[in-house]
Amino acid sequence: MLENYLLVMIGAGLGALLRYLLLIWWPQRFDLFTGVWAVNILGSFLLGILSSIGQGSHAVLLTQTGFLGGLTTFSTMMTQAKQRDGLFKQLLYLFVQVLAGAIAFFLGQVLAGAVR
Repeated sequence: MLENYLLVMIGAGLGALLRYLLLIWWPQRFDLFTGVWAVNILGSFLLGILSSIGQGSHAVLLTQTGFLGGLTTFSTMMTQAKQRDGLFKQLLYLFVQVLAGAIAFFLGQVLAGAVR
């Protein structure tokens, strides 16, 4: 059991570090396509790949639960949506995030299927 906790903690720490670095690097001038958008789309794409290649339980804990859980951020996405002026812009921001995430997940699955 302790091994599982450690795998999740290590993965989450690495994912959060990558998120932090991407948020620093990503330009702040984009209204809809923020750094949070980038990490959520990257996370969705990687989850599509990883969920399709059949990992063992330890690898799932490290990569999907830990790393991708630390990389992606639903709470920040919601906070950034709230910072938009007006309900339409808030909903548009969330719609773009969710739609792009779903497309990225699907593309990751397609890519993983083509690789096997």
